[in-house]
Amino acid sequence: MTVNTLVRSAVVGGLVLLICGCQTLVRESMETGWVEVPAGSTLTLNRPVSVPPGRARVFLSDRGARGAGGGTSCVLEFRRIDHEGTQSIPAGEIPITRVQNYIALVSGRLPTPGPTEGVRFQLAGHGDSGGSQMIRPGYHFWLDDSHDPNLMRMTCLGRLDDPAYTRAPTLAEIRAVLGDVATLTVALPMGP
Repeated sequence: MTVNTLVRSAVVGGLVLLICGCQTLVRESMETGWVEVPAGSTLTLNRPVSVPPGRARVFLSDRGARGAGGGTSCVLEFRRIDHEGTQSIPAGEIPITRVQNYIALVSGRLPTPGPTEGVRFQLAGHGDSGGSQMIRPGYHFWLDDSHDPNLMRMTCLGRLDDPAYTRAPTLAEIRAVLGDVATLTVALPMGP
């Protein structure tokens, strides 16, 4: 092994340890502080959830949210797509194995000019890269697959907006979105 290979290996190993050693904290509500969602926390499906044919996600959203960016939303994500029939995930308690920070990057797309509009020219960098990226920050709640091997995770996202004006959802907002479909229970941390 060369010195460069050893140095690169050490740097990559250090970064992996640094990233893996970080814990994800979630805000309980806007008025309170941050909490860890430790192992032992659960997502309880209060009733069976149906997955329509050809889909890998079931969307849940805050019905009180208005506007194009909406508010908090959650999606249950599945590993397998059945193109022929509806799948069903049974009601029950599902352990959360880990929580991961997530940011969904969203870009706008200008409509393509039709044959009557002609060709549209634009200077490079003018309007196509000058603004900020719209984002939806949130969390992946990875679920134990012993309840149903097809159920992978729940992803919950905050409002779509410029990075300076948006934030990840709080646990209170996530619970409001889940409504009577599911219950998110955070395990109390173990004392010393």
